Amino acid sequence: MGNRQYLLWPLAAWALFAGASLWLTHGPIQLDTDSAMRLVQVRDLLHGQSWFDTVQHRMNTPYGLPLHRSRLVDAPLALLMLVSETFALIAWPMLLYGALLFLLARLAERLAGARAVVPVLLLTLLCTELFAVFTPGNIDHHGLQLVLMLAALLSVVEQRPVLTAIVVGFSLAVGLETLPYAIVAILFAALGEGARRFGFALAGMALLLLAAAGSDRFLAVCDSYSLFYAALLAGGGLGVAAISFLPRHRLAALGALALILLALAAMLNPACLAGPYAGMDARMRLIFLDRINEARPVWSFFRLAPAQVIGGYLYAAVALAFCFAVPPGRARLAVILFAAAALLTATLQYRATPFALVFALAGLAAGLVQITRHRSIVWVAAMLLLGNGAVFTIAGEVAEGRQKAANRAIAFFEQEDCGHEMAMEAFKQLPSGRVAAFVDQGPGVLAYTRNSVIAGPYHRDAAGILDTYEIFTGKDPRAVLNRRGIDYLMTCRAAPDWEFYRAGGALISQLAAGRTPPWLTEVEGATGFDLPTGSAQVYRIKR
Repeated sequence: MGNRQYLLWPLAAWALFAGASLWLTHGPIQLDTDSAMRLVQVRDLLHGQSWFDTVQHRMNTPYGLPLHRSRLVDAPLALLMLVSETFALIAWPMLLYGALLFLLARLAERLAGARAVVPVLLLTLLCTELFAVFTPGNIDHHGLQLVLMLAALLSVVEQRPVLTAIVVGFSLAVGLETLPYAIVAILFAALGEGARRFGFALAGMALLLLAAAGSDRFLAVCDSYSLFYAALLAGGGLGVAAISFLPRHRLAALGALALILLALAAMLNPACLAGPYAGMDARMRLIFLDRINEARPVWSFFRLAPAQVIGGYLYAAVALAFCFAVPPGRARLAVILFAAAALLTATLQYRATPFALVFALAGLAAGLVQITRHRSIVWVAAMLLLGNGAVFTIAGEVAEGRQKAANRAIAFFEQEDCGHEMAMEAFKQLPSGRVAAFVDQGPGVLAYTRNSVIAGPYHRDAAGILDTYEIFTGKDPRAVLNRRGIDYLMTCRAAPDWEFYRAGGALISQLAAGRTPPWLTEVEGATGFDLPTGSAQVYRIKR
């Protein structure tokens, strides 16, 4: 396949996806909680907040919240927002999807030649479980992480050690969710040709990224790129470079290096060995962590969304199986190990499923090409039609029951609507102040109003989340409200928090029964927010 044609097919696939996405986008672009928070963070940067100040001063009001979110995602978004916010909300996920298509086409060609390029593009366009990551409005770091780790896989296949070091380091600085796949990439690079260049490049990237990190960069924190991870990456890179001088026994030396790095981690911050949530208030598990659906293991998530598991996790497992049909070699081994690492991670936390899909799609296309290489075009087309993500998603909906799957989807969008711009209409007639709202409404309050808010769905905001729970379920909500100087209270009947807090009794139980406490005054203005189960409601707190 010539270079011109090689670029044309991904471009055509991207144009098809972009056109369909824009055609299906009606009205204002809706943001999920992470994207709304990212928008607020970029606005603050453009309005003069320091690059190194990652505190969100309007969350956990009136104290502020040091965020663990990387500024590296803010920079390209800020450039796009110089055109307009709407342009950035549309262009960023579209650009990432274009990069994804190009990388998958190149990887498929490395696995099975030019014949695999069109199949992998078709399979990607039909992989419905990836759509949400790249739809207009999804501007958080998840799409960038997928692209970076796919680039790491491709650089491992093409044996580009310096590029591998750059994208691995960058991906970890963007978010630590990529750590399992970064380890696979590091092992491949450390045992391959160019290990010395990889090691020195990784050490250099570790220090360079530390200089660009946020306000936590010189602390040994566990949940964001900081001195803790920079020291481990730099030490690991220099160790790999040193091991490359050995004539043999490199694998054993890498094992010894791993033990040294574990000891270094224990010296820097032993709590990090227990994970990013170490030391968190025990009440947070029941109130917050256990309620993050995408963080559940796959068998638990299956009970909530069978169709999604079949269309995502099961499809990724089938795609991984097809990877074994690819001719043996370094490329096949890399794809299988990356995809297997992601599938294992998704087994424990379902949110890793998009990584398993992205890593396996090129192997699936190459495997299909290999199996059908001596078959007719009709047989090849039939295999593509039966082996794509859309078919698995439809099969999942049939297995779950189309009505149940539709109801679950409606409930999800209603929950998202609770933080939508329309839900904030009542605030337009009110002076700016401090708001107590459901946790998932927090980013929407910041994005669509000038108010401050107590809580958002972030583990660092434990104080805000616990206080919010106390406000809606405790015996003395006014004590918390007065301590924080809260002016307004906001609820939404469509949010899962409504029933969760209602089970706890107290304030939400009163509001659900139509009994408004005398210290609350209902504010009109959000009643036009159309939800089947009721509207978002704002109350003014009487002093």
